Amino acid sequence: MSTDPTRESSEWLSQGERGTIALIRFTAWLTSFLGRGPMRIVIGVTALYYCLFDRKVVASSRAWLTRVHGHPARYRDIFRHVATFAQVTLDRLYFARGETNRFTFTREGNEHLIALSREKRGAILLGAHLGGFEAMRAAADDERFPVTIVGHFENATMITTLLRELDPDFDGRVIHAGQDSVTLALSLRDAIGRGEMVALLGDRIGLNEKHVQVPFFGVPARFATGPILLASVLRAPIYLVFALYRAPNHYALHCEPFADSVELPRGHRQEALEALVARYARRLEAHCRTAPDNWFNFFDFWEERAE
Repeated sequence: MSTDPTRESSEWLSQGERGTIALIRFTAWLTSFLGRGPMRIVIGVTALYYCLFDRKVVASSRAWLTRVHGHPARYRDIFRHVATFAQVTLDRLYFARGETNRFTFTREGNEHLIALSREKRGAILLGAHLGGFEAMRAAADDERFPVTIVGHFENATMITTLLRELDPDFDGRVIHAGQDSVTLALSLRDAIGRGEMVALLGDRIGLNEKHVQVPFFGVPARFATGPILLASVLRAPIYLVFALYRAPNHYALHCEPFADSVELPRGHRQEALEALVARYARRLEAHCRTAPDNWFNFFDFWEERAE
């Protein structure tokens, strides 16, 4: 029997954090005391633990890597995937402390962000749980780009608490996506009106969030329509942004124009919406193929289950 697809699509919201706030604070202290090099040993041990004891993570990683590469994933591939996630998660602590000097960056399409900043033109930066979004924001801070991140923090309260402690400006640069839709829309309208770049992730569906089903790696998958609808209402351009991690300490930042304006004509609104979401999914797939280990959706993304 099929269950409620919207609820299953939002299962990631209920995935709780592991450990305790004390353990997370201790890890943060270790990152400062040891540095990134020695912390790679901790990363390896953590990844091994998950590969040995978390069947859901292993199954999700295996399904993803098998789909991307077209052949069954090996255990060492799964380990590398989980280790990449652990490393990028740990790097968030360095970025929160403003320690960007520990990393190297390459920037493709940076001229688009420079133009937006110079013109004080608001825009939507649309990304995904691919690579390190915090790396993108940290690099934007270095270049004084006005970026505000919109996200769900319900299932990450401990790491969010720590990020607040490490970065006093954290709350001033984020908007909570879990608030009611009217308040959220007004907050985003104000940010766009101030000429800010509002960063959203478009590959997960919140509870009761509107979505469409479009091809992704040759199989229909559900994607949220919220970012596209917001751009239409706010009359804001959309740019795709990704920050792909390359070991040991490099992030490849990418920005590309997606839609200078979003028009959803009456009578063809749904078709136009699906076409835009499908184009986003195609571009996301293209970037996933260049860095499959950077895919950080450890749940059944396609929801392939018995009907």
